[in-house]
Amino acid sequence: MNDLNHSRSAGGDFEMNGFSDEELAAAAAAGDPEAFDQLISRTAPILLRFVRRMVDDAQVAEDIAQETLLAVWRGLPDFAFRSRVRTWILGIAHRKVVDHYRRHRDYPTDGQDFESLASAEPLPSDQAERAELVVALRAELTQLPPTSRAVWWLREVEGLSLAEISGVLGISNGSVRGHLQRSRAFLTTRLAPWRPGAGGPAAPEEVGISGERRRE
Repeated sequence: MNDLNHSRSAGGDFEMNGFSDEELAAAAAAGDPEAFDQLISRTAPILLRFVRRMVDDAQVAEDIAQETLLAVWRGLPDFAFRSRVRTWILGIAHRKVVDHYRRHRDYPTDGQDFESLASAEPLPSDQAERAELVVALRAELTQLPPTSRAVWWLREVEGLSLAEISGVLGISNGSVRGHLQRSRAFLTTRLAPWRPGAGGPAAPEEVGISGERRRE
């Protein structure tokens, strides 16, 4: 916070890009709206992507994202920095998603059987282009139990660590690992007919939502 004030008093254009999320959060908690705006500009993209993957209705997803940002603003003074700011924000978003489905009484259970999911109508066996693989991936993600879907997305697309995902979803590292393994196995089976190029099936954990192979 003192560093931020010093940067302002030094004159010239005030740039916040050099400060960490945690420093911005501390300043925002003290009532600095500019620091909050900068923090949100950094975290909003991952927040929106995550909520839109968890909620099919685009307008509902936007509303949940807005509710999350409001909760972040209100909760910053009590944020104890026991986790990274990004993890804390995604955790709020996850709880908002769960609350939404509970209100509508249509939140699927995590006990849903993977074998029954895999026995759905077979996928087309013809060769598919990369764009079709991405469409298929998005469709199959909706078939996963919600926690498994969240784990896969946060790990394979957003690149969070297992510990960070554990903090977001409020489950153990072992549970995160189990959900990730089952999700990868399910998606690998379901996406097997999609063989981009001559290199064989693209493993779902290697394919981001844009269709590009994921880099480790």
